[in-house]
Amino acid sequence: MSFSSDLKEELLQIEAENPCCLLAECYGFLLFGHNFSQNDISIYTEHEPVARKYEALLKRFCENAPKENVNAANKYKISVPDKQDRLKVLAAFGNDGTERVRRLNWANIGDECCIGAFLRGVFLACGTITSPEKGYHLEFVVPHYKLSMDLKKFLENSNFSPKEIERNGQFVLYFKKNEEIQNLLGIMGATKFVMELIDVIVYKDIRNNVNRRLNFESANLNKTLNAAMQQIELLEKLENSVKYAELSDELRAIMTLRLENPDYSLQQIGEEMVPPISRSAVNHRLKKLCKIAEEINK
Repeated sequence: MSFSSDLKEELLQIEAENPCCLLAECYGFLLFGHNFSQNDISIYTEHEPVARKYEALLKRFCENAPKENVNAANKYKISVPDKQDRLKVLAAFGNDGTERVRRLNWANIGDECCIGAFLRGVFLACGTITSPEKGYHLEFVVPHYKLSMDLKKFLENSNFSPKEIERNGQFVLYFKKNEEIQNLLGIMGATKFVMELIDVIVYKDIRNNVNRRLNFESANLNKTLNAAMQQIELLEKLENSVKYAELSDELRAIMTLRLENPDYSLQQIGEEMVPPISRSAVNHRLKKLCKIAEEINK
């Protein structure tokens, strides 16, 4: 299953603590389904447990059993076939069926404790989340513009800052910041997924730091090797020139160590000298040798 399906599985296991929260969750789930009007109340979903939850909610209000269809793509449609049942569902949330546009009725989210339950229902109906391994992205895909703006205002009143975009004729509210996604999952009650998200964030941060360190060390190593190869090229010319006989024993010793150990650092060369000398002393002598070699080229 996808990360999004796993999250919905957890949300489906959460029981609303208060009757008002249960009503708010039902309202979010039904309102943000595929249709919510006197002509059609229905949801389309690929997730069977979500379909079963939707069906169970409808049975609270309907005298007749909801209708189920499964298409060739294994996508479920749960709907209310009887008009009187549809009117009962609408009436339960303050609608009479004459509404021309689907809008959010704030009265169905009575108390602050209902905010998380309502958003949980909305996510079950139209929400998706990307695996944090691939990136941070949570979205609500809403079929009607004014309803999407109502949800945006509701989220903003709850201290969230969704972005908006239109995609294929539908209206998408989305989040990219991991802090907001964590807070949104937390208020919906998905504590397991909050912890999982934090674990992934920590892991990615550690991995990125390690990669940066390795890239830095690799760059330094390449720089050191390139400098060493340039030195060796000059020192080989010096070794084969008449100037070599004029060099002091200390300079000859440094030259020999560098030519025989191209992968040595300046500190390692210094430690091999008898007696040992400092890194800066090695650097000074090698520069002096390279300068002599450059003069030969001139």
